[in-house]
Amino acid sequence: MPLATVDDVAARLGRPIPEEEKPRVAAFLDDVSAFVEDYCGRDFEQHQDETFSLAPAADAQLDIPPRYLPNLTITTARFDQGEALTDWRLRGRALWRPGGWDEGQAVNVTGSWGYPAPPAAIKAVVCAEVIRWLAVSPGVVSEKVGDLEIEFGASSAAQSLSPTAMASLRRYRRRVGSLTLRRTR
Repeated sequence: MPLATVDDVAARLGRPIPEEEKPRVAAFLDDVSAFVEDYCGRDFEQHQDETFSLAPAADAQLDIPPRYLPNLTITTARFDQGEALTDWRLRGRALWRPGGWDEGQAVNVTGSWGYPAPPAAIKAVVCAEVIRWLAVSPGVVSEKVGDLEIEFGASSAAQSLSPTAMASLRRYRRRVGSLTLRRTR
């Protein structure tokens, strides 16, 4: 699902998109949205009453992956389709259970998470990248205005996220956490 619309691009361009250009803009919106979701390691959709599984360690804390954290509400947690657990609490980025979690069984968590609409910063980045892609002629690698110089390549390198877009998306990017190491004797 695209993270912005053709109308969003038109509003930022300050002019309507001609009918014959709308399919190209829509395709670019799909492509940029896919690049953004891939770069960030998450989607920006609303998930309602969906289930995901977690693999616990023998510990009281069960970390929740970052992709599930935005606006997370949990309705049930259970071991491998067993009876619903009632002695857990959601605190920050983890589920806590006083007796700990059984590391031999997956914990199936049902809840809702995600964004009702893509964050405004995400929509702005997607539109800016689509506008940038529209401004580049296919096959043109670089242009120079003074003494007109155009360099053509086998393919255009414009079909990727710009360094500016990646910098803007950094706060939404999934971070790799640290590992907890335990010594056993």
